[in-house]
Amino acid sequence: MEDIGAAHMPDCEEILASGPFLDDLRSLNAAIVAALEAAGEPAAINGNVLYANKVEDFDSAAFSPVMAAKRRALAVMARRSRSFVEVGVAGGHAVLLALHANPELRVIGIDLAERLRPFWPPVEVFVPAAAAWLEARFPGRFRLIRAEAVAGLQEVARSQPFGPVDMVHLDGGKTGRMEELAAIWPALAPRAWLLQGDYAHGQVREATQAMLARGLARSPADGHLSGMRDKRFRVLETGPAILDEGLSLADFDGKRVLLCTAHQDDEVLFAGGLLSEIAARAEVTVACFFRPAEGRADTDTRIAAMARVCAALGLRHVQYPFAVEGGARSLRRFISLPSEPPELRARPRRALARHPLFPVLSATAEGAMRLYAPDIVITHNEVGEYGHREHVLLHHAVRLAAARAEIPVLLGFGEGMAGEAALTVTPDPEAKRALLAAYLPEWDGVARYGFALGPERFLRMPLFAVTAS
Repeated sequence: MEDIGAAHMPDCEEILASGPFLDDLRSLNAAIVAALEAAGEPAAINGNVLYANKVEDFDSAAFSPVMAAKRRALAVMARRSRSFVEVGVAGGHAVLLALHANPELRVIGIDLAERLRPFWPPVEVFVPAAAAWLEARFPGRFRLIRAEAVAGLQEVARSQPFGPVDMVHLDGGKTGRMEELAAIWPALAPRAWLLQGDYAHGQVREATQAMLARGLARSPADGHLSGMRDKRFRVLETGPAILDEGLSLADFDGKRVLLCTAHQDDEVLFAGGLLSEIAARAEVTVACFFRPAEGRADTDTRIAAMARVCAALGLRHVQYPFAVEGGARSLRRFISLPSEPPELRARPRRALARHPLFPVLSATAEGAMRLYAPDIVITHNEVGEYGHREHVLLHHAVRLAAARAEIPVLLGFGEGMAGEAALTVTPDPEAKRALLAAYLPEWDGVARYGFALGPERFLRMPLFAVTAS
């Protein structure tokens, strides 16, 4: 998200008036009109950043003045981007403008190219014609994925043909914007632009407000874009780095916090320092989801040890009885870990939601969230910190429950995870040792888990209506 050669690039109005752009525009429009005429259709296409909707003989029409602000925003974002994904290619005019705004930009267009409503112009004719022209004119810089929006975005997230995506244009007055953002999220650069088209549509505005509320997006800090909005579009910043910004201990003041752990001791190992900091400023509940395994030296002492830790800090706690550590069907058939050899990770895995414990844990977590009504939920991360599969299982169960319960903030322990932390707490080593002492002498965690006395990192996790796959 940086201006690529900004000092030498023309602004939007200069691009639109330039000979190279106008030559390309005439050629693109001629290809579209030829395809429409061959199909016995009039020269009318969907409205876009250049032309009004369904105007007859669009190729000779003037540029739509009401879209001038969106054109300028598109050009500014394109200059600050390298990989652009657009849902709703239509006649390819937004793509053309973006490619001329930045000669280093690469674009992936996603369009079903099917006429789903009888009153639509013939998208099945002009979208493929426009895409073919763009692919021929800009080889290696444009490609079309013919697919429904979410499926196309998921394909980009899997393949990332042009690397991390730092600019997304979602268009069309329809539902599903949150699902579309969720689909492309794995491919987003740490910071990316999101252009929300058709912002006048009520459900588009509602989805945008949900993105802002969940920390998935924010208004642009860039002065060139902060004022670029009207009722037809809105520009946002999004991406993992945006999600991780702006969390401090002060954000816990007066809040209800639910810490979801797999095992007794996890609350101290991964969050003892944080709990010590927020115990007096927040209403905290520690919920543990697995009972101790049989046959351990500390089988009969661990639950009581967790209770002593919570009592020492003044926290509420609950131990759920439905799962036993190590007692469920093997998770190896369901969860692969980064630490495994590649040949094992490559084996087909069963969908995690099919594991018998998954619906139990997810329903229990959702019940806890509805009971305690937390503002902030904290749990394990997707690699299980040091590769513990029960941690991974609970991560996905809690994440699904948090989405269903519409929890405002979801944090994961940072141990074992790369990336920018939303919050880092450096605990007092002796104070943390005192908390860990509740588990002694049977427990050997102080010796085994050296990380526990170092800084505690917490990453903010996106809240989408996810399912475990």
